[in-house]
Amino acid sequence: MKYQHRPLVRLTNRIGIAALALLVLPSLVAALAFRGEAGEHFSFLNHSLSELGRYGETSPLAVMVNGGLFFGGLALSLSFIFSSWLINRRFHSPLLVCGVLLSLCLSGCGLFPVNVGNLHSKAMMAFYVMTILCALVYCRSILMDKPPRWGVIPAVAAASLATTLLLRQDALMVLQDRYPYGLFGEVRPTVWWPALTGWLLLLCVTLWLFYALVLVFRDADETPPLDG
Repeated sequence: MKYQHRPLVRLTNRIGIAALALLVLPSLVAALAFRGEAGEHFSFLNHSLSELGRYGETSPLAVMVNGGLFFGGLALSLSFIFSSWLINRRFHSPLLVCGVLLSLCLSGCGLFPVNVGNLHSKAMMAFYVMTILCALVYCRSILMDKPPRWGVIPAVAAASLATTLLLRQDALMVLQDRYPYGLFGEVRPTVWWPALTGWLLLLCVTLWLFYALVLVFRDADETPPLDG
């Protein structure tokens, strides 16, 4: 990589970090404005991300949540692509492939909110499956080529959480608008595990992608500059 490209790599890396914030921060803001059907406040223990993105009276900032996922995912995928291109003009890196695929899946979850029903379920299920597949590729890359090995921790945790959600017997049902399906009565449980697990999954994936961005930036700094 020519030396003059390094500032561009730094810029794309910072755009990627800003995109990660865009995936998370809108949900935190929207949670403050959320009021459930029973008038309850939002809780990460028993309200899901899908509920925050449901258009209607309960989540007045749903457009912010879905927009954050959609545009944050797109910006993050472009950050990985441009960084890799600026470093070596090749698109074979497992870090790149995993980062782009996961980012696009997150973008799809924002594009198809829970109001569209079946499409939302398919987008979420694709995200779960892609998390597991990308974790396998990513962990192999970390263990074989890109130490330190503790970098596999967020990916392994994310894959475990995604597997838990994917293997539930009611996996598709809990991704729909839960009230029409009668999953709860009038009283919401104190802890609804699919919701809590989903938030933990988003946290682990965010940490995983952040670490991948750090590694991409490290590759740029360690690549010797070319003369001319």
